[in-house]
Amino acid sequence: MLLRDRNAVIYGAGGAVGGAVAPAFAREGARVFLAGRTIARLDAVAKEITAEGGEADSAQVDARDQRAVEEHAAAVAEQAGSIDVSFNAIGIDHVQAIPLLELSPEDFALPIATYPRTQFVTSTAAARHMTGKRTGVILTLSTTASRVPGAMTGGFGAACTAVEAFSRQLAAELGPYGIRVVCLRPDAMPETARLGSHTREVWGHYADRMGMTLERFLDQPASAPLRRNPTLDEVANVAVFMASDRAGAMTGTVANISCGAVTD
Repeated sequence: MLLRDRNAVIYGAGGAVGGAVAPAFAREGARVFLAGRTIARLDAVAKEITAEGGEADSAQVDARDQRAVEEHAAAVAEQAGSIDVSFNAIGIDHVQAIPLLELSPEDFALPIATYPRTQFVTSTAAARHMTGKRTGVILTLSTTASRVPGAMTGGFGAACTAVEAFSRQLAAELGPYGIRVVCLRPDAMPETARLGSHTREVWGHYADRMGMTLERFLDQPASAPLRRNPTLDEVANVAVFMASDRAGAMTGTVANISCGAVTD
């Protein structure tokens, strides 16, 4: 088991990405602490994990609330003895499918103000408990919007770029403590919308603007070299590897999980 005896905190654990990564961590031996805004979704993921023999705890935590995050991190560290892995997979509905010339400053700024900030809040809260033990892994989440210019994506691309830059800086600062920081960068995953993710609302606006159903929009062929989109299982598997000692020499980098949609 790659994560045996590790304590992992997953924010946004009730969502599509977090809900895939948490069971994958548990199957590899981690005790997982599920955090999110909707306790019923967290409990459903926890039930799936415990049914397979894993260990999971749920807590209602808004990752945008610094005090709530810090209190939760302190509680996990006290209860479990350590925080070994922290992963922030939250997502928010935000305005896309509108040209920048028609977008309000507030709608443009929302993802920029939210995504980098919440990654900062959860990462630094975990890091404060990792530095004393001089070990730990922090995983952040971006998308290919950081690299691929896209019309009518609002401030999302800028937000993803900021998350990746923050992840590199954090890696530089925490490296001397033995703490690694890796950002995961998947391409769009239609699978998440079909599971009820916030992407369903975001992409629904595109579908409406294009005069097609959401299902037809999601079924459009991928242009990546592999001619498909990444799956949630593939993202979860990469997260497991990056959190494990097998990726021990990797930090300050972005894991490209895009099926080749972007190249490094």
